[in-house]
Amino acid sequence: MSYNSLNIKQKLNLVLAIVMLGLLSVSSFGLLHEKKSLLEDRKVKTRNLVESAHSVLLHYHALQVAGDLSETEAKAGALGVLKSMRYEGTEYFWVNDMTPRVIMHPIKSELDGKDASEIQDPNGKRIFVSFVETVKTSGSGFVDYKWPKPGADAPVEKISYVQGFEPWGWVVGSGIYIDDINEIF
Repeated sequence: MSYNSLNIKQKLNLVLAIVMLGLLSVSSFGLLHEKKSLLEDRKVKTRNLVESAHSVLLHYHALQVAGDLSETEAKAGALGVLKSMRYEGTEYFWVNDMTPRVIMHPIKSELDGKDASEIQDPNGKRIFVSFVETVKTSGSGFVDYKWPKPGADAPVEKISYVQGFEPWGWVVGSGIYIDDINEIF
């Protein structure tokens, strides 16, 4: 059947279908672009928040260096502040050392003080080892892995930003859950 053998109604339906397909393609491309932009925006915000948490560590370390606090008091004060810091309702900061041993995790306090070198996501990625490697290599950066959202058991895609704090040999980090972005779209 050729285009010329179609009646006017069939030709209009064909043109309409082609136009709709084109609009759908353009809309899909636009949504993918918006999703990518939103993810990049959230990554920048997460990096900025971790840098703020890093500033808390710098402040308490300065108090230690000035002799106003002992190292133990400075670390305890910094951890207390970081543990209480929340954003977007459920998001949080954690701290591990370079071993990696968990220093403070406000959602999974059962990890505090534990060796985290064998904690893996479902894909076998050693999460805390990846944090340490990122800090050793670059001083800071993003790490992707799977981790349960607060209040859930099933791990989901997460991207975290980690930054080293050399004076105490710590890594401070926070992350975003990819499905939070996917739910928007």
